[in-house]
Amino acid sequence: MNLRDQLVEFIEELNLELVCALEENTSLIQSGLFDSLALLNLAEWIEQKIGCPLDLTALNLVDECDTIDDILAFIEKHRIDNNENGKR
Repeated sequence: MNLRDQLVEFIEELNLELVCALEENTSLIQSGLFDSLALLNLAEWIEQKIGCPLDLTALNLVDECDTIDDILAFIEKHRIDNNENGKR
């Protein structure tokens, strides 16, 4: 299963009340679809995928992780195994 499919499965497991189909550009945070618990779960899920903890005080989830495309790009950018020196 690719990362996108894993992310969609994760979002579907949150049992959110989706009023439309989940698309790559569906707003998850700005639309209010994600509540604070869903955001914390998302941050934990992202940490697992990038291999290191997130500094939630320095991260703007709305700007960086509002859509499926945003989340996938964030993971790709911050994934430890994609960085030559092992740092984000």
